[in-house]
Amino acid sequence: MHVRRGGTGAETPAGARSNLQVDKFTGHGDSAYSIDASDRVVGTNATFTASRTWTLPAANAVNAGQELIVADFAGTVTGTNTLVIARAGSDTVNGGTSVTISSANGAYILVSDGSSKWTAQAVGSSIASGVSSLDGVTGAISTQMGSLDVTGSTLSTNLLSSRTFAATQDLSAFSAVRTLGYATAGDGGEATFQKIGGNFIDTQIVSGTLTANGTSGCTNGTYYGVDLDGGSGRGAKAVVTVSGGVVTVISMGRGGRNSAIGYAAGDVLSIGSTIPGCSGAKTWTVSTVTTPTGSFTDSAGNKWQIQYPAAGLDTRAFGVKFDWDGNDGTATNNTETLQNAISFAGYRTATISDLGGAIGGQVLLAKATALYGCNVDDSLIVPQGVKIKGQGNYTSVIKICDTFNAASNQVELCDSNTHLACFGTLLEDFQIFNSASVSGISSRSVVYTNNAQHEAGMRRMTIYPGGCGRGATYETGYGGATYILMDSVEYKGGKSNANCGGANGPEVYINYGTTQVMVNNLNLSGFSSGSGGPRADGLAIVGGFVDIVGIHTEQIINPVTINITSINNGQVRARSVIGGVDCVGMFTLAGTNTSGNFMLSPPKAVNGCTRLVANAQAGGSNLTGPVLVDTIFNP
Repeated sequence: MHVRRGGTGAETPAGARSNLQVDKFTGHGDSAYSIDASDRVVGTNATFTASRTWTLPAANAVNAGQELIVADFAGTVTGTNTLVIARAGSDTVNGGTSVTISSANGAYILVSDGSSKWTAQAVGSSIASGVSSLDGVTGAISTQMGSLDVTGSTLSTNLLSSRTFAATQDLSAFSAVRTLGYATAGDGGEATFQKIGGNFIDTQIVSGTLTANGTSGCTNGTYYGVDLDGGSGRGAKAVVTVSGGVVTVISMGRGGRNSAIGYAAGDVLSIGSTIPGCSGAKTWTVSTVTTPTGSFTDSAGNKWQIQYPAAGLDTRAFGVKFDWDGNDGTATNNTETLQNAISFAGYRTATISDLGGAIGGQVLLAKATALYGCNVDDSLIVPQGVKIKGQGNYTSVIKICDTFNAASNQVELCDSNTHLACFGTLLEDFQIFNSASVSGISSRSVVYTNNAQHEAGMRRMTIYPGGCGRGATYETGYGGATYILMDSVEYKGGKSNANCGGANGPEVYINYGTTQVMVNNLNLSGFSSGSGGPRADGLAIVGGFVDIVGIHTEQIINPVTINITSINNGQVRARSVIGGVDCVGMFTLAGTNTSGNFMLSPPKAVNGCTRLVANAQAGGSNLTGPVLVDTIFNP
């Protein structure tokens, strides 16, 4: 029987299918193409030299259920020279604007609903039969049977390869997204972000200007730790100078700026009754703030605020790279990104802590070494309540750049300009390393604070101060009589005074007012004579109520010197004391020290020292060997 009797005008089944356009192939080459409503299979027939877009017919131009196949028959599509299958008008393709073939021999079967929608199903090498990797730079998702590239497509998932890639996308469809890395998937910088309508809260104030000086009548003086109210952020404090009855200076040092979190340029901050007598307003306007390295803005202008994980904030989510391996010049300078992460952890609730609010958080360091501080004099500021935690004091390392300013403290616990107590700021389980060739001035400290207390200080840390310079300073103790920790801390390094321009100063300096200083398992060491040592002075105690439980020294001539001029300004007790090489007197009591303020308890051992106590107090005598009773040196 002839098929033409069915009205197809063809003699064979194949001819009938062709005449009815059931079977129809249209080939097209290296250019844009508008697919016709009568096309059934459209394929490439030439090598692409660039990404090309083929536009679908309107979904209502074909019957509901009509299938269309678009395929790379030529087999030359690549991740760069892609084939984008785009909608016509306001139609949608899988709910978005297009799908993309980004690997050779890929294809899509598209089905129209006859109205405004196309549904696309990947076939051939476009099928994602199992993700094998994600490219955090391009967004390409490599699969076991080819690759998919979300570039140019509407994302159908809120799980993205990296922060870098996410910033290039229109994420308007989502309220929250998660990334698998910072620059590339799997680099340790994965994070969760929430869409916001206001300002980012991981910015810090850079600069501002005095915009209202109180008019007249202000009480002259210098005021520390003055709250600056208002604005979009939290934590702004300043030092305010009043002269001639008006405010002349509102100053935020680096500590204040890096503790003032979440503000925006243009915020007007005001001073309340802290400065008495003023007849007019007292305001300071924020001029500039830092650019976030955690949060980001996507290609559509949506703001994505990084979220704080319950277990702590990985510094890699802010762009910190642990890539130092022996050479400052080839490593990433993390000065900005590390400070940004630590400052963000200091963002507090609107309610103060004494009323149930929260301050601070835990910041996590990876296993490896991160470089900080190249060609700057900016101390790394650790705000109130923030704990920096590594994976071990020889496992997680912050390497101070050799070009860091020799006169600047390297890490400061809290804002030293507030003259107020600062609680819960702690360094734990990592190392701060300076090269042996580094020569800081004698008063420069690797770690400095004048107000940290109450579960604050250091625990299980190793400090390399370099050839010259101080390892730590705890001084003044603003805020009252609580306690600060120096628990299981090891200081390693230091040349002789002669090799440091005449004076290297003590490795650790304590003058902490009426605060308890809890020193446990302290190790102090200098360099050997062959490397420029030994170091002259280890721990100098000038004030504070210091309880030492466990101390050992090597290659330090005067391991501990006590010179507290009033018994009300401090007392010292030491036990579990073990001397070491190059030591003359394990403890030296200065001639101006107040007698009776030092107690030495067993166990104790000379172990290389000439004597246990060199007593220069008037009428005092040295203690050469150990005695098995508590000994108070009076005189």
